[in-house]
Amino acid sequence: MKRFHSLATIYLLSLLYLAGCTSVLWSPPSYDSATYKSLTDMKPEVVVLYKTFAGEDLKLEKIEAVRLRLAQIYEYEKGKGEGGIETVRQIEIIQRMFERDVKDRMENGRWNEVHLANQRQNITEAFDIAIRTERLKWSPE
Repeated sequence: MKRFHSLATIYLLSLLYLAGCTSVLWSPPSYDSATYKSLTDMKPEVVVLYKTFAGEDLKLEKIEAVRLRLAQIYEYEKGKGEGGIETVRQIEIIQRMFERDVKDRMENGRWNEVHLANQRQNITEAFDIAIRTERLKWSPE
């Protein structure tokens, strides 16, 4: 009977130890309010900047500011390692879209209203996906 209690105790302690190590062995992606806030703050800034692409003057300082902010968000998220890879990929998509759109505006001139609406919708959706990707890491259950 003593042997049974000893084995049961060892088994129970082993289970508790392994349960405690699961967060070390497998760490689920963690929600980051800083990334979420950065993305939600950045989205309207980019949408407002896109509105200026239909005008005569290109706001080069604002374009550079957006590039810098996107690079900062990217580096912050990339620094988290594997836990942030999904969001990193979404930020890369946003960066490529933004650069493509800036190049298009610089090479082809002012955007007409239809092109502006399409490009704004595309970049908005890209931000929405990145924001949802980050938010999915947070689970209230």
